[in-house]
Amino acid sequence: MPEKSVLQGYINNFRRHIGRYLKPGIGIRCDAYPIRTGGAVIAFHLGSSEENDDTIHSASENFGQALSNVPQNTFDGNLTGISFKGTNTILEHDRMIFIKDNDPTQWHDLAAKNDAHRVVLGARGGRP
Repeated sequence: MPEKSVLQGYINNFRRHIGRYLKPGIGIRCDAYPIRTGGAVIAFHLGSSEENDDTIHSASENFGQALSNVPQNTFDGNLTGISFKGTNTILEHDRMIFIKDNDPTQWHDLAAKNDAHRVVLGARGGRP
């Protein structure tokens, strides 16, 4: 599980990197679910009615438990044994969900920048 300061640092860095691509007035709310055994699920909600606000929830036992707390349509059923490596991205409606393992390189400023660029390039069909 990343320390709270590391998790908050990633959230701040991601918000800074993605913000340059957003229209003025778009807010980003973040819900972060650290995983006791390592990693976290981070959900960013975008919208004109969203405040720039972060909530770091109490640690979940595993990825399945964390994902059950995040509104998403990608995974369903019994998620007890699900695991992830690296950074995994889910884009749904007004949400960007990142599932990240505990590798320290996943939490640096460069990782936040790469995550933001991957989302923007995907939304633009690979065009900067």
